[in-house]
Amino acid sequence: MVSSLSFGLAIPTVGGLDPLLLWGGVLVVLGLVVAFTIESQTREIDPEVEAEMADKASALGRLRSGVGARAERQLRNVGVAQAVRIKLEVVGANMRPAEFFGSVGFVTVVAVVAAFTSRGPTLALAALVLVPLIAMGVLNRKVKKQRSNFAEQLPEMLQLLAGSLRAGMSLTQALAAVGHESPSPAREEIRKVMTENRLGRGFVVSMREVAERMESNDFEWVVSAVEIHEDIGGNLADVLDRVAHTIRARNRVQGQVKALSAEGRMSGHVMTLLPPGVFAIMATANPGYAAELTDNSAGHKVLGVAVIMLFLGGVWLRKMAKFKF
Repeated sequence: MVSSLSFGLAIPTVGGLDPLLLWGGVLVVLGLVVAFTIESQTREIDPEVEAEMADKASALGRLRSGVGARAERQLRNVGVAQAVRIKLEVVGANMRPAEFFGSVGFVTVVAVVAAFTSRGPTLALAALVLVPLIAMGVLNRKVKKQRSNFAEQLPEMLQLLAGSLRAGMSLTQALAAVGHESPSPAREEIRKVMTENRLGRGFVVSMREVAERMESNDFEWVVSAVEIHEDIGGNLADVLDRVAHTIRARNRVQGQVKALSAEGRMSGHVMTLLPPGVFAIMATANPGYAAELTDNSAGHKVLGVAVIMLFLGGVWLRKMAKFKF
């Protein structure tokens, strides 16, 4: 059984299924493959083990690295590529920005072709916009989660560091203990600092990069304390204890504010999801009524304006219910 498409292309159907369902299944499989690839690139490996693995890389791995390096040089001065590189480092993905853009671009092209062959240029344009936005949204969500976990782990990490210093360890030994005992992602960030220090880089420079990468003002205080300790000395353990106490107090206030603003944030989510939810129910219950918006150019314009207004309203509600400290 064959189903003819709008521009003359014909694809076979399986059991009478609509071509859109077939293309949707293909897209789901491709999306799962890309997601699994990105997840499999995220790992926690000791630097020494990672060096051994790099020495034993296969010819295919070396070819992949060479192609990625060439593409990386082309994107070196692009601001978006640098921002993506930092985000990939935060989530611990062993992936270059060029590889990330290539994976997203491949899925986008497949989605656009599938949408165009099944439903025409309108859906293809939507796929061209939505697929990259969804990919960046997933990456940003992972980055936000990693930074939030780092902020939550910071007081315990400072307490462990201060305790190690009081036990008579040097700063290098104390940071090594923190890198061994702390949970992820604090463990990976401290290990990066230790690895860079073995290569001759100072603790202050490496730790300041961690603060910038994690967007942690609290860790900036720690960097300042270490810098002062290296310049003029002093009791670094007491300073770290005070910083940890201050961070705990701020986190407690943030928790209270989040609890008080939970109702407003939930109202924003409901108001954002309600219009598309009602439209989906309407399209299911009365397809002919919804077809007035989906089957003509005027309806497409109305839907476009509605989506833009819904997006702007959701952003406005999110800003109203979000507080900065």
